[in-house]
Amino acid sequence: MRINWQNPKLVSIIVILAVIIIAIFLGKTITGYSYKVAIALALGALILFITLLNTDAGLTILIFSMLLSPELIVGQLPGRDITVRFDDILLAIITFTWFAKTAINKGLALFIKTPLNKAIGVYILVCLISTLRGVALGFVIPEKGLFYVLRYIEYFLLFILVVNHVHSRKQIKFFLTSLFVTCALVSVYGITLIPQGIRVSAPFEGETGEPNTFGGYLLFILCLALGLLLKNVTDRTKISLFCLLALIFFPFLYTLSRASYMAIIFSFLVLIIMTKRKLVLITTMTAIAVLIIVIRPESVVSRVEYTFQKKQPQLVKIFNVYLDPSASARIFSWQDSFEAWKERPILGRGISGHGFIDGQYIRTLPEIGAIGLLALLWLFWVIFKHSILIYKKMDEEFYKGLTLGFIAGFIGLAFHAVTANTFIMIRTMEPFWFVAGIIMMLPRLLDSTEEENIPAKYNTSFNM
Repeated sequence: MRINWQNPKLVSIIVILAVIIIAIFLGKTITGYSYKVAIALALGALILFITLLNTDAGLTILIFSMLLSPELIVGQLPGRDITVRFDDILLAIITFTWFAKTAINKGLALFIKTPLNKAIGVYILVCLISTLRGVALGFVIPEKGLFYVLRYIEYFLLFILVVNHVHSRKQIKFFLTSLFVTCALVSVYGITLIPQGIRVSAPFEGETGEPNTFGGYLLFILCLALGLLLKNVTDRTKISLFCLLALIFFPFLYTLSRASYMAIIFSFLVLIIMTKRKLVLITTMTAIAVLIIVIRPESVVSRVEYTFQKKQPQLVKIFNVYLDPSASARIFSWQDSFEAWKERPILGRGISGHGFIDGQYIRTLPEIGAIGLLALLWLFWVIFKHSILIYKKMDEEFYKGLTLGFIAGFIGLAFHAVTANTFIMIRTMEPFWFVAGIIMMLPRLLDSTEEENIPAKYNTSFNM
């Protein structure tokens, strides 16, 4: 007997069973963890039903939670706590509802083909094989390695969700507005930290925070805004973007992130090369530089000057310049990382098999070996190549500007990753992969107008 999965009665029964299972799970969890975990799961259950009714609403909540969600400690491993953020839970919920919808509605595609799918699949496969091998060889603690691999997969799941769900211009503009509003909120929060004399970081990051990661996030959103401003967008949009850039400027400066300072130079170079408004951009860059020189913010100047030290035997020397203790320690850790890679050059020791290292590429080598680094660089190349192709195809100024900003932001993050673990940090990767999904779907939207004109197979409403 063939089951009709679209039968309203059957759908209702499935939903009721899901509610019962979730209620039992929540009850068990509430008794085992702190009230914060219980509240997060209760909110997650509520968002589950919101997402079932409207996936747009779930994705919008996810956008705001990317930078505005707290971390929850749910366990411990040797040397670190296991922390889960609310957006981790939310993304799992949205993924579950999407899979449920595709199982029930045969008109929905589980995976839409994009130019990145193959490269993403290869990179994840290499990470998984290398980590399982590292577990077998005793380099990787199974729980720790699995936790990190799942985190990497989480970013790509977000990309898949976006490309499967984005199907109209109106939708894209709404999601971008949500991204920019979120950035404005966290920028205002960052501005409130400046008078306290501490490095600016995102909310809910504990006592120490992650200013370097926050700098990468602000860099990416700043590039998106600049890319749009360099094109012929409406006056209202220009005013909004100028206000956003003004909010971003000082928090970005006071992250005191040298990796972000270096990265933004390369982002600006990309914008100068690719835009026709070179004079406007160069003038803007010059004005910003002059403003910084005139204001001469003490903490920023001290941070830059601190990089270069007087002669000391324990510091690293590059071109007759001695680096500060922090930068020197990073260089020494890179040397150790390279030596560890030579012992396992092909597949490395597995994810988390060599400890913490500041630097995406030098960390990748000992963890997943030469094959893993090549897979990562191939993924980067595919992202860059197809983003350029999409940029050339775009006729509409708004989407051409968005693609330009994405390319500049991506290049900036690629250089940011030289001294930071940029492409595994959730604060930068969730916004990045969300926008990457939008960019990869732009060619499919060239001939579409409004959501109601989209074919049924892309309709993600769920009627109960």
